Amino acid sequence: MRFRDRADAGQKLAGVLAPYRSGDVCVLGVARGGLRVAFEVARALDAPLDLWVARRVRVSVPGRRLTLGAVTEGGGMYLEVPAAPQSPLSGAALQAFVRDEMEDVERQARQLRGGPTPAVRGRTVLLVDDGMVTGSTVAAALLALRQLGARQRIVAVGVATPRALELIRGRADAVHTLTLDAGMREVAEAYGTFPALTEDELRRWLARAREAAPGRSGGAAPTPDMGGGWWF
Repeated sequence: MRFRDRADAGQKLAGVLAPYRSGDVCVLGVARGGLRVAFEVARALDAPLDLWVARRVRVSVPGRRLTLGAVTEGGGMYLEVPAAPQSPLSGAALQAFVRDEMEDVERQARQLRGGPTPAVRGRTVLLVDDGMVTGSTVAAALLALRQLGARQRIVAVGVATPRALELIRGRADAVHTLTLDAGMREVAEAYGTFPALTEDELRRWLARAREAAPGRSGGAAPTPDMGGGWWF
């Protein structure tokens, strides 16, 4: 399955996620691109929307940038064990580097959101992203949401590799993906249009969601499309 853009993926995901529509659900879009997908999901499910800031942890090695894993706001961290021996950092230096990355992510989240971290304790969280290649950012976010007391952590993405799915399945209460692509190297490969989102655009999508919240009609939920992947 190929998507026109992130809005298209979000609208298709909304059909799969319709059974989760309830008063205790909140939708979190993994920033950056996941927020645009999540906007469509939250609108269809009549649920509150917020972002969740995540960042890949990368270091320079000869000839390339090595991805060590990912960190997110809320103290989420996932490090890829096979990458560690290739890193020029180890021990205390690596810990300090990761700590600095986490602190910077927290600052960025506060600046983008313009308010406190969303309350997730006791709630069902739909964690939405445009896609997963390695799954490291989603794995880090799931850890943070567990530490913050989310009752259920549901992952929903437009596209994923089997490798990413295998990593996430044991960390989430459920994972929904519309398509699997074993050969995917970049999420952009599954989209016709895949622009980078600026911080100003992220703030605008959040503002649109918040402006729409008071006027939610509580109308009928979209018809569930059970053709999407259901993975537990």
